[in-house]
Amino acid sequence: MYKHFLISLIVILSLVVACDNDSRSRKHGNNLPNQTEQVENKRQKKESLQFKKGEEYTVKVVGVFDGDTFAGLTTDNKQVKCRIYGIDAPEKKQAFGNRSKQVLSDLIFDKNVYIIIQDKDRYQRAIVRVYTSDGKDISAEMLKIGMAWHYKQYSKDNEYAELEKAARQHKIGLWVDKKRVAPWEYRKKK
Repeated sequence: MYKHFLISLIVILSLVVACDNDSRSRKHGNNLPNQTEQVENKRQKKESLQFKKGEEYTVKVVGVFDGDTFAGLTTDNKQVKCRIYGIDAPEKKQAFGNRSKQVLSDLIFDKNVYIIIQDKDRYQRAIVRVYTSDGKDISAEMLKIGMAWHYKQYSKDNEYAELEKAARQHKIGLWVDKKRVAPWEYRKKK
């Protein structure tokens, strides 16, 4: 009888310990390696490209924020937030802001584009020249169809100046608005 009592006690203690371990696992996470992998994956997703002037990349455009800013993924899945060189598009709340964003989306969203790093801005975005797979200069395209200003403060490109001038003369895009406000002036007021 003593032998049966000891066996029963051992079985009961084993069950109690097993239940306690199972409870502890649920409370504190039973798959620590999996949680570590999740943290690492989140860190990698947030990791963006460290870039230098003159570097060239092909990126897939995964987001368009406005008429002159987008996000792209490199071939090794590094994200880069890009500000398009030489233009300044209307802010979202300005006249033509949403239209400008839509035009840029139509030109590059979900497509592979070729970028050349020109600089970095104060928000740590890459300032880039952007070209489509068929060689179109996106800055020039946005200026031709009147969806951006030539950002003369940062670009002395004569071609861009001429494209803006032509769009103004022909009242294309935002140039039809007699009360238009340059984005840099709009930002100063805000």
